[in-house]
Amino acid sequence: MNILAIDSSSENLSISMLNRGNVLFDFNRCLKFGASKLVSFIDGNLRKYHINLDDIDVFALGMGPGSFTGLRASFSVVKAFMIALRKPAVCVESFYSIAYPFIGKHRKIAVISDARRGLVYAATFLSERGLLKKETKTSLTILKDFAHSKSGYFFITYDEHLYRELSEINPKINFNQKTVYPKAKYYLEIAQNLADKKRFVGIDNLKPLYLHPKTCQVRNVKI
Repeated sequence: MNILAIDSSSENLSISMLNRGNVLFDFNRCLKFGASKLVSFIDGNLRKYHINLDDIDVFALGMGPGSFTGLRASFSVVKAFMIALRKPAVCVESFYSIAYPFIGKHRKIAVISDARRGLVYAATFLSERGLLKKETKTSLTILKDFAHSKSGYFFITYDEHLYRELSEINPKINFNQKTVYPKAKYYLEIAQNLADKKRFVGIDNLKPLYLHPKTCQVRNVKI
């Protein structure tokens, strides 16, 4: 099975492909407005490895949360491919790929990113027996509240300034020392499993993960 995975939820534009069980390429590029060049980078990587779009069996999308513009770009592109090629797609939350490299290194993992206006997107994972399990749904919350409730977790983000804010909230909080961006290659395994089970997402249900204060029950925050 050939799976093309894409994530444009952050400034790191990430494209990866699984070809007959092996990772054929893993493209990552930090660019301002990189999502606007998504089609060009997809075309360039496929040409480099002599792959046609028709050869793709399944598209895997990082669904966010993250950049509104970036997510709209990747979802629009994949929807166009699905219509033109009549190929299915699966979705994986982008935070999954941020936590994935830390499987076996930390049992409790918290992933956060800046949602602006004093809020963060946040989710927690458990690493057990070599597997990564989602513990809590991705939510929109206040960093201070989340940090206090998850003091025993290992924190990861691609917004470096949040590490500084975490230190100010609680100097004892354990966090990664470097930025960690979503990477499409970490979707390939889970996408393979979803595809094997025929758990595809129909084009009408193919939507990015946009979080809003009302749905996430954030209180006393001016938006």
